[in-house]
Amino acid sequence: MLKFGLCSAASILAVTAMAFATPTASAFPTGSSLPSGSAGSGDGRDEVIIDGTVLLSDLDSCWASGFPRDIRFENRSRRTFLVYGSKDCTGEPTATVAPGATATYYGWSAVAAR
Repeated sequence: MLKFGLCSAASILAVTAMAFATPTASAFPTGSSLPSGSAGSGDGRDEVIIDGTVLLSDLDSCWASGFPRDIRFENRSRRTFLVYGSKDCTGEPTATVAPGATATYYGWSAVAAR
């Protein structure tokens, strides 16, 4: 019985020590907030945020959704972002998102204007 008591006391001390050694959640960023871009301020990177979650920094590559749908674009770049009704950024753009603008358009793929 004494051995059980010592193990329990040691366990309690270990858990207490870990509780004080573990940093609080607010002390470290979780990655849930996205960095600011370059639409007049920020760190100078050209980027576009899709639906508030996907960060595009290679704006010369065609980005495509899995299917045509309403897509929210937050253009933090200095370039116009072109929205297409095709799955591979071909044909005429169906909409454009100006630099620094946020807009929702129905489309399938998008790429920055060259």
